[in-house]
Amino acid sequence: MRITPAPAAVGAALLLGLTACGGSDSGEGAKGSGGSAATSGAVVVEATDTECRVSRTTSAAGTVEFQVSNKGTQVNEFYIYAKDGRVLGEVENITPGLSRTLKVELSQPGTYETACKPGMKGDGIRADFTVTG
Repeated sequence: MRITPAPAAVGAALLLGLTACGGSDSGEGAKGSGGSAATSGAVVVEATDTECRVSRTTSAAGTVEFQVSNKGTQVNEFYIYAKDGRVLGEVENITPGLSRTLKVELSQPGTYETACKPGMKGDGIRADFTVTG
């Protein structure tokens, strides 16, 4: 005699298995996993209508995570630029009160630029960001 599991039981087992395999989002612009920035090593960015406060301006070469919070009243964006102006990573449409995470590969030591763009226009509020070897 052959016993066939009920479809609902199979679906529940599959869902449980997929949940166990899940992790935090790691794509550009993905929301963070809920871990604190202090323990994850993320660079914390507070964007307002007039400022772009970056918690540190230096990082080791490799994948750098920026945890961006919009503390202003306008929609904001955050960018990381190469010195030649190329966009290496960005998160857009960060509404007031929202936080977004940007993970970008900065494998070459050198000077890059961070920028917050309140109102999503103009060159933004820029600052140097140094990557060490």
